[in-house]
Amino acid sequence: MNSITAPNFRWELQVIISMCLGYGMLMFCRTIVGVVGPAMLADPTLNLDIASFGAVLGWGTAGNLTGKLTTGILADKLGGSRVFVWAVGLAAIATFIFGSLSSNIAFFALYFLTVFAKSAGWPSMANIIRVCFDQTKHGRVWGFIATSSRVSSVVTTLLVSALLLIMSWRGLFYMAGAFALLGALILPRYLRNSWRDSDNFSAESEEETESLASMSKDHPLSKIEARSAISVFIRNPRFWLICLGVSSLAVLFEFQVFIPIYLSETFGLMPAQAGLASAAFSLGCLVAVFSGGFIYDKLSKKNIIYTMSANLIVAVCCLLGLWFLGVYDFGASLELTMTIVLIFVFGFSISPAYYIPMSVFSIGFGGKHCGLLVGLIDAVAYFGAMMFDFIGGAVANKEGGWQDFILILIVTSILATIIMTTFLYLDYRDSERDLAPALLS
Repeated sequence: MNSITAPNFRWELQVIISMCLGYGMLMFCRTIVGVVGPAMLADPTLNLDIASFGAVLGWGTAGNLTGKLTTGILADKLGGSRVFVWAVGLAAIATFIFGSLSSNIAFFALYFLTVFAKSAGWPSMANIIRVCFDQTKHGRVWGFIATSSRVSSVVTTLLVSALLLIMSWRGLFYMAGAFALLGALILPRYLRNSWRDSDNFSAESEEETESLASMSKDHPLSKIEARSAISVFIRNPRFWLICLGVSSLAVLFEFQVFIPIYLSETFGLMPAQAGLASAAFSLGCLVAVFSGGFIYDKLSKKNIIYTMSANLIVAVCCLLGLWFLGVYDFGASLELTMTIVLIFVFGFSISPAYYIPMSVFSIGFGGKHCGLLVGLIDAVAYFGAMMFDFIGGAVANKEGGWQDFILILIVTSILATIIMTTFLYLDYRDSERDLAPALLS
C-alpha cells in the first residue's frame, strides 16, 4: 500500500494497540513469577528452593511447548482474534488462582496453564498481522508488538518490585490476574480479524483489503492443508536453522526469570531491590525492539546478516563479562553497577534476533499457515528453554553454581550466533527461489 487513507490508519492503529495491550497482559501474567521469585523463596510457609523454583519455571515452559504445538493450528482455523482473547482470559484466571496456592505441585500445574495460554499470543498475532497489514509493514508491526512485550516486562518488574515493599506476593498475583481479566473483557470490542469486520471504511479501503487477500491466495502454500504444509516446512533447511537458533535464544531469554534470584544471592539484595535491578534486562530489550522493527524494514537482507550477527557477538561479550566479575574482585558496589550495565546491554543485544527474523520469516514462508509455522518453531525453542529451566535451576542451587550457570549461557550464546548467522545467510540467498521447488519435489 503506497497510500494509506485515514480510516485505514485508524484501523491499523486500533489493531496494533489491541494486540499490544493483550500481549502485554499475557507477558504480565508470565513475568510476575520471575519477579516475585525471591519473595517466594523467602516465604517460610513454602517448600521452595532454587531447584524447585527452576522446576516451576520448567513446567511453565512445558506449557509453552504444549501450547505452541496446538494453538498455532487453532489460530489458523478459528481466527487469530478469537484465540488471542481466549488466551488472555485463561492466563488471567490461572494467574489469579496461582496466588492462592501453597504446594509445589499446584504451582507446577497453574504455571503450566498460565504459560500454555501465553503461548497462543504469537501464533494468534501472526494471523492477525497477515490479514491486516501489508508485507512491507511486517517488520515494524512486529517491532511494536515486541515493544509491548518489553514494556510489559519493564512495568511488571518495576511495579511489582515496588509493591513488594507493601504487599505480599500473593496479593500481587491477584492484582495481575484481575488486570488481565479486565483486558480479556475489553479486547473483543476493539479487536477484529480483518477490515471487513468494520463498517467504517471506504471503497478504497476495501480495494486495499482485496489486494491483501489476493496476495495471500497467490502464496505457494495457500492451496494445501496443514499436513502438507508441515511436510514443506521440515524439508527446508531454513526451518531447522531458525528452530535451533530461536531455541538457543529462548535459553538466553530464560536468564531473565533467574536474574532477580541471581542478584539477590550474589549481592545480598532484598527481593524488592533485586527485582528493581533486574529491570535492566527488560529495559535493554525495550530500547532494542522499539527501534528494531523500523530498522529491520529499512535494511537489505544482506545487511540484516551483519547487524544481527554483531548484536549476538556483543551478547557473548556481556556474558563473558558477567563470568569474569564472578572470578575477580572489583568491589561490591562497582561489581553491582557493572552487572546491571552488562545485563542491560545483554537484553538489548539478543532481543532483535529473538523476535523479528522468526516472525517475519513465518509470515512470508508460512502464508495462511503462519500460525502453524510459528507454533512449530516456538515448540522446538521452548523445549530447549524447558530443559534449561530444570538444569539451570539445579546448577545454580549448588555452592558457587552461578558461575557454572553463566558458563552454560556463554556456550549457548556462541551457538546462537553461529546458527542465526547461517539462517540469515540462507534466507538472504534462498528466499526468492525455494518455495516453488519445495512444493514440486
